[in-house]
Amino acid sequence: MERFTYPPAAGIAARLGVTLVPLEMDEDGVRPDALRAAHQRTPLRAVYLQPTLHNPLTVTMPPHRREAVAATVRELDLPLIEDAVFSFLREDVPPLAALAPDHTVLVESLSKRISAGLTVGFAFTPPALTEQIATAVRSGAWTAAPYALAAATRWLADGTAATIAAAKREEAAARQRIARERLAGFSIRADERSDHLWWELPAPWRADTFLAAASRHGIALAPAAAFTTNPAHAPHAVRIALATPSHQVLDAALGTLAELARSRPEEARELE
Repeated sequence: MERFTYPPAAGIAARLGVTLVPLEMDEDGVRPDALRAAHQRTPLRAVYLQPTLHNPLTVTMPPHRREAVAATVRELDLPLIEDAVFSFLREDVPPLAALAPDHTVLVESLSKRISAGLTVGFAFTPPALTEQIATAVRSGAWTAAPYALAAATRWLADGTAATIAAAKREEAAARQRIARERLAGFSIRADERSDHLWWELPAPWRADTFLAAASRHGIALAPAAAFTTNPAHAPHAVRIALATPSHQVLDAALGTLAELARSRPEEARELE
């Protein structure tokens, strides 16, 4: 997995007794040389990546990096699990599955694309792995409810899903504009099409003290330690989800966070 990753994926690996190997990243996503070096140290069984709007860093691999990662996976003959849950927000880049189709299992979901209550997921699998994965899904009782499955197939077929996705892309851009205005001058990683952002906090703030200060104002944040495969070496950063509150509430909350960040921890209580 990437050094920073989706927490439930890491939790699933832990429950299965899978040893996680963190892969170093740069501004273009996971580094192919880091993937190759990790495999040389201890042979990997599989790789899990989020190449599009990475959660939490919002990084999207550019085409040249996707080609390099796909070539490395093919060279090392490694199964790749591609988490494409946020891919509907950026349709300008092809999935890794298109570049390494014989090695990639692409996982998608409609809970982000359409509605959180529509718990329907899909896996696009290489022929050599299809039966094995189908058996695992059946044995895990991972079956979509009939209504959810019927709604999903209808909305995908009649264009409703595409209409909702387009509206969500516009909404994400609007919320990112609010964030850019309110958090101007801070060290922010964001994509104008993303539903979240990554904030590297200014000194002397630490992630734990900033979370506590934000909580006293009724604002919930996620610390970097929740997303890293090595929590002991987590940076002082937070992930901010932008999608849920109204624009007015989001604007006010981000303004409050900016005011907190410009103060010192010992001064934060005076702002309450």
